[in-house]
Amino acid sequence: MSASTMTEYDYKARDAAGRMRRGRLRAASKREAAKRLSEGGLFVVRLRPARMTWHLEALPDRRFPVLLCRRLAVMLSAGVTIGEALRVLSEQETKGAGGQVLKGLYRAVSDGERLSEAMGQWPQVFAPRITALVDAGERSGSLDILLERLADSLESDYAAREKMLTLMMYPCVLAAAVAMAAGFLLMFVFPVFVSMFRSLSIELPLPTRFLLGACDFLGDYGLLLLLAAAASVGCVIWLYRRKDAFRVRADRGLVHCPVFGDLILSAERTSLAGTLSVLLSSGMVIDQALSIVQGVTENAFLRQGLRRAHSEVQKGYPLSTALRGSKIFSPMHLELLATGETAGELEGMLAKIAAYCRLDLDTRAERVRVLMPPLALLILGSVVGFIIFSTVLPLLDSMTAFM
Repeated sequence: MSASTMTEYDYKARDAAGRMRRGRLRAASKREAAKRLSEGGLFVVRLRPARMTWHLEALPDRRFPVLLCRRLAVMLSAGVTIGEALRVLSEQETKGAGGQVLKGLYRAVSDGERLSEAMGQWPQVFAPRITALVDAGERSGSLDILLERLADSLESDYAAREKMLTLMMYPCVLAAAVAMAAGFLLMFVFPVFVSMFRSLSIELPLPTRFLLGACDFLGDYGLLLLLAAAASVGCVIWLYRRKDAFRVRADRGLVHCPVFGDLILSAERTSLAGTLSVLLSSGMVIDQALSIVQGVTENAFLRQGLRRAHSEVQKGYPLSTALRGSKIFSPMHLELLATGETAGELEGMLAKIAAYCRLDLDTRAERVRVLMPPLALLILGSVVGFIIFSTVLPLLDSMTAFM
C-alpha cells in the first residue's frame, strides 16, 4: 500500500444488539475503515468520506478528555453510575464547548447508549483510542480502572506535546526578534548614513558595500520577494495537505532534523508506547491495538512505519521484528520489546519504554531550554553587531584617511 494520510470517514453501523451507531473515524483507506469497524463488532450500513465543514466549530480545551476520564474514574470507583456521574459533571460545567459535550454524552447515555458509543459521536474531541479503550472497559467491567490508565496516558501525551510546542516557539520568536531588529536598523538608522557613505572619496569596506547592496536589492525587489515567499509557503502547505508522498518526505525530514528531530521522536515514542501499553493491558490483541494506535501520531512518516508493522504482525511476525527497519523505536527499545515478548510481559515492557522515553524527552527539553537563551542572544547580537559595524567602519576609515 502506498503511503497515505489518514482520512476521516462518517459511518453508520449496527452493533451485535441491533442498535444503530453513528460516528466518525480516521483510517488510511475506506477498506481499512470498514475492517476496523467489523473488528469492533459492527455491521457497516454506510461508510463515506467525511464532509468538509467550512465553519469554525467551538471545541473544548485539549485537556478536556484528560479531565473527563479522571473525574469519571474517581466517581465510578466510588460507586456512582455512569449516568449519574455524567449528570453531575454536566450540571457543574454548564458553559462553553465542554458543557455542550457533557450534555450530549449525558443525553446519549440516558437514551440507552453506552459511553463509548456516545463518545463516538464526538470524534473531534475523543480520539479513536479513547473510544476503543472505553469500549474495552465496558465489556470487561473494569471501566474505572481503564479510565484511570487512559487519563494517565493522555496527560503524559498532553504534557509532551505542550513541551514540544513551547520549545518549537523559541526559533520562531528568535527569527521574529532578529527580523525586527535588523529591519529597524536598516529602515531607520542605516539610511541616515547612506548619502554620507556615497559622498566619501574613500573606497567603502566590504561589509558596508554588502549592506548597501542588500538595501538597494530589497528596495527594488522587496515586495516581489515577499510575494514569492508567501506563494512558496502556500504551495508547501498545499502540497503537505494534498500530496501524500510529499507529506511523508516532509515529516521524515522533520524527524531527522538536528536537535528538534530527537525531541519529536522522544515525544512520539512516549505517546505510542504508552498507548500500546494501555490498549494491550485492556485485553486488546496486538493486531487491533496497532490498527488503533496509527491514529495517535500526526507524523505521516511514523504512521507509514506503523502501517507496515501492522501488516507484518498480521502475517505472524512479533512486534519487535515488525518494527525493525523503521524509525519508530531505537534498537535498544526493540531489544526490550523482544525481551517483553519472550517473557509474556509486552504491555509492561511498553510502559517501561514509555517512561524511559518520557525521561529522555525531559532531559533533552531541559538541555534545549538552557541553551536557547544564550544562543538567541548570540544570533541577535551578531546580526545587530554586523549592521552597526558596517555603519561605523567607513567613518573610522575616513577619519584615518584625513589624519
